[in-house]
Amino acid sequence: MNEFLLVGLDLGFWATVSMACLFGAMSPGPSLAVVVNHTLARGSTAGSCAAISHGLAIAVYAAITTFGLSVVISNNQQIFDAIQVVGCVFLLVLAYRLWSSSPITQEAELPLTAASSNILAIRDGLAIAFFNPKILLFFTALFSQFVRLESSAGEKIYLALIAGGVDMLWYLFVVAIISRSGSIYRFHNASGWLNKCFGLILAFIAVGFIVEIAQAW
Repeated sequence: MNEFLLVGLDLGFWATVSMACLFGAMSPGPSLAVVVNHTLARGSTAGSCAAISHGLAIAVYAAITTFGLSVVISNNQQIFDAIQVVGCVFLLVLAYRLWSSSPITQEAELPLTAASSNILAIRDGLAIAFFNPKILLFFTALFSQFVRLESSAGEKIYLALIAGGVDMLWYLFVVAIISRSGSIYRFHNASGWLNKCFGLILAFIAVGFIVEIAQAW
């Protein structure tokens, strides 16, 4: 119990983790399309089912990544150092994607899922998380900056819970906005400038990681 309390005291550390996970969730991709499609096809309940199942899958993925990185550290520090460097580059690429992403216009086409139900939404939310290789790359890139050989099991579990929780809350927010406005295009038009701001912040976070790595060397 004390281990978990001590972890929770480092607010700066966890705030950085939470922000990075949020920006990763906000990055345009197939996960957003799945949640949006089920919301538009069958309403907020189906969209929420997709969002919750996606967040749960993300938490599992994140836990596997954190514990796996510990194994890498203990077996080969050079490989882990390389993962950290590549991870920083990947985060910079993600930041650029957020910065350069364009809002969907009224003329853009957004295909709807042919069939939707709560069960199908849960299935698709899980599937799009588990079978998207970019999610594994993202967590490997991100958590390689936080996981250390001395990291406790509590810290790793916290990382996984934050990743899954932030992802779930973001997509539930998306569902709420789309359900209330009735238009994915309004959502994207409103979030365009936020993507640029968040991309810039994520770039600063990645640069901070690079500076820490350089100082450690």
